Amino acid sequence: MIKSWANRASERLYQHGKVTRFRGMDVAWALDLLAVLDAATSLDDISPLRSIGLHKTKGDRKGQWAMTINGPWRICFRFRAGDAYDVEVVDYHRG
Repeated sequence: MIKSWANRASERLYQHGKVTRFRGMDVAWALDLLAVLDAATSLDDISPLRSIGLHKTKGDRKGQWAMTINGPWRICFRFRAGDAYDVEVVDYHRG
């Protein structure tokens, strides 16, 4: 379950479909991925789905996981005790 958001724009996208900040992103796929993340109780619930591109992050995002939306867009988050924290929809290359 998603327990916290890294920013308000990501939360508004999931809760209300507000997308002004996410140009070029596949919004329908992003919403599907966020729903998968919200339903997951472990990373094993996510990782078998190859199209999601679940991977550990490095550098200044070390300790996070990411799922691929499209192009540079990713959903980044921390996962512990069956819940997702600091969930953020982000252009991976801009930070």
